[in-house]
Amino acid sequence: MKIEFLFQIKCDFFEKIVLWVFLVVFSSMTFAQERVMVIADPHVLASSLVEEGAAMDEMMAGQRKMLDLSEAAFCALVDTALVHKPSLVLIPGDLTKDGEIASHEVVVAQINKLLAAGINVLAIPGNHDIGGTAYAYRGAETVVVETLADNAWESTYDMIYSQVLAKDPASHSYVAEPLRGVTVIGIDASHNDGEGYLSNETLAWVLAQADAAKEKCNMVLAMCHWQVLEHVDDGGMITDISARLQAADTIRDELMAHGVHMLLTGHVHVNSISTYRDTIAVIGDSIVEISTGSPITYPCPYRWLTIASDRSTVEVSTAMLSALPEQDNLTTYSREWMKEHIEIMMPSLSVRLYDKAAGVMEKRVEDMLKNVPMGSMLISAFKKSLPETDEEKYALVNKHLASTIVDLYLLHSIANEPQHAEADSLAQAMYTGIGAMIHELTDAVLKSFVALQEEMITNIQNANRPAIQSLVEDRTHWATLYSDLTDDLMGQWVINEAIPYSSVENVTNAAADGVIYDILGRRVTDKAKHGIYIENGKKIIK
Repeated sequence: MKIEFLFQIKCDFFEKIVLWVFLVVFSSMTFAQERVMVIADPHVLASSLVEEGAAMDEMMAGQRKMLDLSEAAFCALVDTALVHKPSLVLIPGDLTKDGEIASHEVVVAQINKLLAAGINVLAIPGNHDIGGTAYAYRGAETVVVETLADNAWESTYDMIYSQVLAKDPASHSYVAEPLRGVTVIGIDASHNDGEGYLSNETLAWVLAQADAAKEKCNMVLAMCHWQVLEHVDDGGMITDISARLQAADTIRDELMAHGVHMLLTGHVHVNSISTYRDTIAVIGDSIVEISTGSPITYPCPYRWLTIASDRSTVEVSTAMLSALPEQDNLTTYSREWMKEHIEIMMPSLSVRLYDKAAGVMEKRVEDMLKNVPMGSMLISAFKKSLPETDEEKYALVNKHLASTIVDLYLLHSIANEPQHAEADSLAQAMYTGIGAMIHELTDAVLKSFVALQEEMITNIQNANRPAIQSLVEDRTHWATLYSDLTDDLMGQWVINEAIPYSSVENVTNAAADGVIYDILGRRVTDKAKHGIYIENGKKIIK
C-alpha cells in the first residue's frame, strides 16, 4: 500500500512536469517569433511587353524607375524570400507599371511560387494597378494593351482574398489573420484621379476591423499604398503630387484611437519611417508609419519586420537588392540612373520653387517701395524684369540650384540624412543658391536698395527653411515643439500593449475571473476549439 501510494505521488508529479513542459513547448511552437518581408512598389513591367527599340528608349528616358529591370528585380526578391523563408510577404501596392494584365500575370505567378513554398502573401492595389492606359513597347512602336479592370482585381488575386476574414463591400480593403495573433488590415485607397482617397464608409469599416482585432488582443498591422503621416515638411518642394491621403490627419487620429499603431506604406519610392504622437494628452497615443522604397529606384530597398513571440513589438530592418543577372552592381548602377534621370523632375520643381520665391519678393517690394519717390515706377520695372515663362523660371533656378537639388534628392533617397557628412553643406548650398538667385533677379532694379535685397533673401530662405531642414535633419514638424527624428532604416516599436502576459505562469496567476484565455492571455471566443487554455487560474486541455 505504501509503495503504491509513493508510486502514485511520483506518477502525479511526473505527469505535472510533463504537462508543464508540454505547455511551455506548445506555447513556444505555436507563438514563435515571426519574420515578415515587405516589398513596396515593384512596378513590374512584363518582359513579354518589351522589345528593344525607340519606343522603350523614349519611355525610359523620362523615368527615375528602372522599369526595364522591374521583372528581374521582383523575381530576385521572390528568390530572396524563398531562401530566407519569412512567414509572410506584404506588398503595399503598385505591383505593376500601369495595370497591364500581362504584368499582373507575372506577379501572380511569383506569388504562387511563394505560396507553394509555404510563404503566405498579402497585397493591396496601388494607383498603378487598376484601369488606366498601358502600353507594350514594340521596337519603334508603342501599342496600347489591356489593363486590369476594377472588378477583376479580387478574382486575379483570389489566392489573397480566399484567406481573408472579411472584406469591405465598398473597396478592395480586407482583414486577414495570416499569423496567429497578428491581424493585417489591407486598406485600398487608390483611385484613378491621381490622389489617395478613403471614403467615410471604408474608413468606418477599417476602424471596425481594428476594434475586432483589439478585442482579440491581436497585434494590428495596417497596410495602405498612400501615406498618412508627414515624412518631409512642405513636401511640395520635392513633388507636385501629395503622397498623403486626403484628410490624412483625421484618418491618422482615427486609426490611433482604434488601436492601430503601425502602418505600412509605399508610393514615394523612398525609405522613411515617421512617428506621430498626440502631444496634447498627458499620456499621448502614437502611430509609426513604415514607408518602404521601391526595388527599382535607388538604392533598391526592401524591409524585414520581426514580430515578437508575445505579439507586442515589431523590429524593423532594411536591406538593399544589390545585384541582378543584368546588373552585377545594382547599387552603383541605380545611383547613376537616378542622378541622370532626376533632371526630368527639374523643370516642374524649378517652377514651384521660383513661384514660391516670387510671391514673397513681389509682396515685399510693393510694401517697401510704394511710399518712396518713384516707387510705383520701380515696382513696375521690377515686375517686368521677372521671368514670365516656365522655361525662363527653370533656367534661373537651374543655374543656381540644380546640382544642389540633385545631390539633396540623392541624399534623401539614401535616408537618415544627418548621418552623412554632406547634409549640412547641402543645406548651406541651398541657402546660398537662393541668395544668388534673388540677387540676379533684383540687381537691375533694386541694386541701390541693399537692405531690401538682403531682407528679401532672408525671407525667402526662411520660407524654404522647413522643407530644407526637414530633409537634412530628417525630421518632420521641424519648427514645432514636437519634432520627429525617427531612424529611417531600423528600429523597434511596442505596438500592442494589449497583451499583458509573456509567460504561461503569468497567465495562470492572472486569469481568475471566470473567462477562458489562450496561452497568450487572449480571451477565447470559440470555446469548441481544441487546445490548451486557462480557466479560473487553472490549465485545462480541451
